[in-house]
Amino acid sequence: MATAARNGEILHLWLRLLGWQLETDRDGDYTVGVGTHLEADGSTLRVGGCARDDGELALQLFEQAMLTYERVHDRALNQLTAA
Repeated sequence: MATAARNGEILHLWLRLLGWQLETDRDGDYTVGVGTHLEADGSTLRVGGCARDDGELALQLFEQAMLTYERVHDRALNQLTAA
């Protein structure tokens, strides 16, 4: 198995372990994907990407998911600290 493909599978696994649901599909030469994460307050975080291969898409989704999660939870922490 190619290293990029294996890395993509590992990143998808990590996202799923962190509670993200992933959907990927092919669109011509590209792989497209969307990740969603249901928050405790009922809101949904979403990320998406498009890449030439599965490994590159997995990296995009993972990076976006971590940045989104960090942004949302930093905002919540700041609100709690201010209260």
